[in-house]
Amino acid sequence: MQTCLKSCRRPLALAIFYSLLASSVLGQRLSNAQTDVLFPPAEMMTIGVYYYPEAWPPEQWERDIKNIKRFGFEYIHVGEFAWAFMEPEEGKYDFAWLDRVVDLAAKNGLKVILCTPTPTPPVWLVEKHPEVLVVDDYGRTMVHGTREHATWSSEVYRGYVAKIVTELGKRYGNNPNVWGWQLDNELSHYGKNYDYSNASQEKFRNWLKAKYKEIANLNRDWGTAFWSQRYQTFDQIRIPNEREYVAQFNPHSMLDFQRWFAENAADYLRFQTNLLRRQTKNQWITSNFMNSHREVYPTLSRGDLDVMTWTIYPVHGQMNQGPLGYRLGDADAMSFMHDYMRSLNSVQGIMELQPGQVNWGEVNPWPLPGAIRMWILRAFAGGARLVCTYRYRQPLYGAELYHKGIVETDGVTPSPGGLEYMQAIKDMQLLRTSRRPNSVEPKDYAARRSALLYHFDNRWDLDNHKQTTRWNTMGHILKYHTALKSLGGPVDVIDETSDFARYPFLVAPAYQLVDSQLSARWTKYAEDGGHLVLTLRTAQKDRRGHLWEGAWAQPIVDLIGARIPTYDVLPGSLTGKVDASGKTYDWGVWGESLEPQRGTNVLATYADHYYKGNAAATTRRLGKGSVTYVGVESLGGELEKDLLRGVFERAGVAARNLPSGFYVEWRDGFWIATNFTEQTLPAPVPTSAKVLIGTRDVPPAGVTVWIE
Repeated sequence: MQTCLKSCRRPLALAIFYSLLASSVLGQRLSNAQTDVLFPPAEMMTIGVYYYPEAWPPEQWERDIKNIKRFGFEYIHVGEFAWAFMEPEEGKYDFAWLDRVVDLAAKNGLKVILCTPTPTPPVWLVEKHPEVLVVDDYGRTMVHGTREHATWSSEVYRGYVAKIVTELGKRYGNNPNVWGWQLDNELSHYGKNYDYSNASQEKFRNWLKAKYKEIANLNRDWGTAFWSQRYQTFDQIRIPNEREYVAQFNPHSMLDFQRWFAENAADYLRFQTNLLRRQTKNQWITSNFMNSHREVYPTLSRGDLDVMTWTIYPVHGQMNQGPLGYRLGDADAMSFMHDYMRSLNSVQGIMELQPGQVNWGEVNPWPLPGAIRMWILRAFAGGARLVCTYRYRQPLYGAELYHKGIVETDGVTPSPGGLEYMQAIKDMQLLRTSRRPNSVEPKDYAARRSALLYHFDNRWDLDNHKQTTRWNTMGHILKYHTALKSLGGPVDVIDETSDFARYPFLVAPAYQLVDSQLSARWTKYAEDGGHLVLTLRTAQKDRRGHLWEGAWAQPIVDLIGARIPTYDVLPGSLTGKVDASGKTYDWGVWGESLEPQRGTNVLATYADHYYKGNAAATTRRLGKGSVTYVGVESLGGELEKDLLRGVFERAGVAARNLPSGFYVEWRDGFWIATNFTEQTLPAPVPTSAKVLIGTRDVPPAGVTVWIE
């Protein structure tokens, strides 16, 4: 059935109307009680699959959906790239095909995640309104024939988005078979990263006007006295684009642009969320974020979305850790994202997890047999409430025709990865029958609870001023996250809105942008009994990105009990040595020479270079707690692990000593060990425990689950 609406002759006016309509409703997340109905605690984690009915003959849909159910999947994910099928002509909507798919899913006992199709505008839209297209950093306007090529800055584009989202909401918002909604897809512009279109230029200027009010305030905070960069009006400002500059860009303008871009992306999701909430009932809303992108900041959307989901493809040609890392995936990045997204919202999961080879990496190897099943159970250990795989059928045409699916190219034979998904589904069914309601987190595990403080402002600012080509912001952060995981306790990745007092241990890696309020909070946290760990580059700048007119890292000098008069970075592959507790470690990326004050103890010293003997890491008691400062980054991360273990020991908390890539976590009464290394490793299973999955010795890509 088709419904015809009169085409909009004034799309900008319509867009403004829809924008006002959307903003008139504040996005209200579902209550905890509603969430528990949609995600029953007894189910723990549910597993589903992407299905693209528009790409396959309609006579095959029923067969495919029956097989999806037979294989054990519990939901299908539909529609994020189907705008041209939902609205083949402007104002003419065709949902009959989608009705049939939703009905077939219901007939076979499958729930449906329905998507807004906004990453793929139809050709008629971009032909009529080429101004909605993204402009890249070379000044090139994107064309139809790909995805994510329209800018969410455009009010014209938002007008068309509002119409299709509203129509979808009206039709399916009360359909009991539609479980939840995904907005857009991996919100980004892919390899183009940022948008430099006129629409974004205008929105960025308006954001600056709202923030600074007067151009004099912007000139002050951007430091435009440098190189005579002063602006007379906001209209003279352009988005900072490195390709347009002869010399270095203004780092303060870039930081503000990155803040605006992330806020604009969050506003685009909020825009869609508010439209849907006017139409939906007892359905949850999410958007799948990319785990590797830094342009879009998921924290900004946690108040709008009911579920925080993300995309990860662990094996796509990267070497990762260890000789089998290219087949096992990046264990550190996967674990970090679970701890980050779970901390934003108690309901989180992976919306895209590969079922085999992908097509878009520089090299596309097979995952190690067992790795796919391990990733799924690793998600369970990380607190995921859902996992979805991309995709059910391997496409026979298009840009992703080498991307494996749950079934082979004949559409019916399970692929090797599909068989691993089926095994993981059976594993989850077993765990559901073994679940003990109201299980209490073990006391020794809870005693090791830690938080890692993380904010994209710091990530952006550090990347904008690396000072050495060897600097890797996320690499530094992951060293500390991995070290905390090796100690065998739960870790939350939090921001400054969290209550620090909930955590016995708080680590803030390279937290470069600091103000006096945050320094005071850190001080109180330690005085009240918390154990604070700060690392190199922390508090070098204020929130604007300005250095302090005073001592280096002025806000934390008294807090850490040491001055930081100098830092060093080593070129090329040169390394230096650091001694700590009888062991020697290599470093080369960043090293600060510390001058400890009275009452501050030295934990590590430099063993060579002209500052041999200078302190590299220190600790001091503060009130009932402690403050530790680590001014050097080791190459392999072992120094960070040993220093954090020392923090735990001085606090009287027993910690594990797990190898890198070997994770042991507790959830819902179960202990789960996953092995991302190339060696078989023993799981810490007590003799009295019952092993439910796997064996006490965990092989590479293996999983062991037990209850005590």
